[in-house]
Amino acid sequence: PNETEEDYRDWHVLRRVGSLGLANPSAGQCWQTIAGVNGTVRRAVLTRLVERGDAVAVALEDVPRRVFFVRAADLPTLDDVRDRNSLQAQAALIAPLDNLIWDRDLLRWAFDFDYTWEVYTPAAKRKYAHYVLPVLYGDRFVARFEPAFDKKTRAFTIANWWWEEGVRPDDAMRAALADCLGEFARYLDASQVRLGEKVTGEKSLEWMV
Repeated sequence: PNETEEDYRDWHVLRRVGSLGLANPSAGQCWQTIAGVNGTVRRAVLTRLVERGDAVAVALEDVPRRVFFVRAADLPTLDDVRDRNSLQAQAALIAPLDNLIWDRDLLRWAFDFDYTWEVYTPAAKRKYAHYVLPVLYGDRFVARFEPAFDKKTRAFTIANWWWEEGVRPDDAMRAALADCLGEFARYLDASQVRLGEKVTGEKSLEWMV
């Protein structure tokens, strides 16, 4: 539908901003696969999108001297969430390749959360495990865990669980996490949920099963 190369680049860069939610123009890994758009072209496109009113340049609190971009179409949603302080916090398991995880620097700046997908890391050098899912509660990453699933027995196992530093789960967080893990188990069509050997007997996790 784009009649010129410039139209295509504008459309694709704006689409990627929407995919990221909050876009860091310097995060090269987040802009791959857009044909003909290197760093210089990308900045020109973003400037054009802002001038046209399709994107908005924003700053992130406590991250000085950096400019980020959001779609103008997403501002009402942002304002709505910010104004509705009474929303009940929910939990979510984030996949290692989810868009939210693409920019590891932004993940540290915005959430103070350091994450590496260690599937390609040699076992001896792994800090956690080869396949670990970040756990989001409200607007904070509170944990990460290693799942395991046996397709024959349909058993979903929480093989390992690591709380983030300073997290003290209360009843509301436990309830949200239990709902989240229950939904994941239903998605897997699991027959049971159990704790793995590494976390069996861990009192802060007994409520999960």
